[in-house]
Amino acid sequence: MKLQNVVLAAVSVTALSLSATAASAGGTLTAVATASVTVLAPVTLQATQGLDFGAVTKPGNAGANTITLDAASNLVTLSGTGDATKVAGTVSVAKFSIVGPAGVTYTTTQNLTFAQPGLTKVSASLPVAASGALGVIPASGMQELRFGGAFDLSAATPIQAYSGSLSVTVSYN
Repeated sequence: MKLQNVVLAAVSVTALSLSATAASAGGTLTAVATASVTVLAPVTLQATQGLDFGAVTKPGNAGANTITLDAASNLVTLSGTGDATKVAGTVSVAKFSIVGPAGVTYTTTQNLTFAQPGLTKVSASLPVAASGALGVIPASGMQELRFGGAFDLSAATPIQAYSGSLSVTVSYN
């Protein structure tokens, strides 16, 4: 009999416990979490210098040349089997200033286009930071980005002045 009383007592305690849980589940509970936000100064991107490959002669032979303006060295080089030449004169890499809070990280995409047809395989180079680590706004809050580019010439390339644009987009991480 004692075992039966113990089992009945255990069942009674369990039933009371379940009814107490059910009763508290029917009420309302509230919890509070912290909230925060950091407001940063707006970031700006501004073109400060245009891209200028200078002047080149097109190949007179059947070969082709790739004309490259290096963003780091500001030098134009010719490669390929064509006999194109670089004419003496001024060249310049494109320069953009990115201004924002120190430590903000970013990536860029760039697109170089010319309005006149005739140049082939036109491309903008990846950026080179004038100082600091590329992709991170330095402690000064300003970073200069330099861009070069490249295109191909052949004997079929029309002789004319070419003009276009270098579009740079900055995406923040």
